Amino acid sequence: MLTWYKKIKRFVYRTIHSSPEVQPTVLTVPFDALVMVLIFASVVIVFAVTFNLPPDVMGILKKAETGIVAVFTVEYVLRLWTADLHYPEKGWFFARIRYVFSMSAIVDLLAILPSYLPYLLPEGMLGIRALRLIRLTRIFKVTQHSATLSAITAVIKDKAKDLLAVLFFMSLMVLFLSLLMYAAEHDAQPDKFENAISALWWAIETFTKSGTRGFYPITTLGRIIGAIVSVLGICLIAIPTGIISSGLIEQIKNRNRGRGREKGRCGDLGNRENETGDDFN
Repeated sequence: MLTWYKKIKRFVYRTIHSSPEVQPTVLTVPFDALVMVLIFASVVIVFAVTFNLPPDVMGILKKAETGIVAVFTVEYVLRLWTADLHYPEKGWFFARIRYVFSMSAIVDLLAILPSYLPYLLPEGMLGIRALRLIRLTRIFKVTQHSATLSAITAVIKDKAKDLLAVLFFMSLMVLFLSLLMYAAEHDAQPDKFENAISALWWAIETFTKSGTRGFYPITTLGRIIGAIVSVLGICLIAIPTGIISSGLIEQIKNRNRGRGREKGRCGDLGNRENETGDDFN
């Protein structure tokens, strides 16, 4: 009995965890497809209920929302149940604690929590519109069921220090150049560059290429500074893109190597199971 329990648990774990380190089952792809459809359906429902729809349509949407929440709740419980397989080094109890406080578990909880809070707290204590916005966090569940998005997420985590270093350097340059711009343009355009904050806002607009306020430097020094800020704006896109691209290539290579090793281990395990007549897939 215990052997079958472990096999069923392992089968569920392999089905619901889309990861290069986990050999999928025949139900993994259908499960991922179902969850992604439900994610986008729930987002559509959140937008749809903001319109004045007929009561019958609203009732159908409410029932659909209830069904989606039920599926996500079961998924959350199953992930909690199999957490000791995902974090085997943590032990039975601490593996579940580790999962509950992981980012993916927090997203899963936010995906279902707004639907249960009205039953737990008085309605006057809740902002219903805010709860609807919280439900939009379900869109982040896509990263758990998309190999590409999960790879990008892993790259951002691995390269976080490099990306933060670039962002920190760019922020210092914007501050420095905005102060220079204020010194160069304040006398010529006191109504537009009235203080350092105005210059900083201009630098951010130029840096991000938004240009919403529509004022620009007219002095020679100001134009030179403006050109430097524009070039830095290009670097803001180019440098992080290069970091993420190189990291994504490394991630894909590591994933392919991991799949090759996993297939080899699964092949050996399958041969042993076939010999003992104890195969379960």
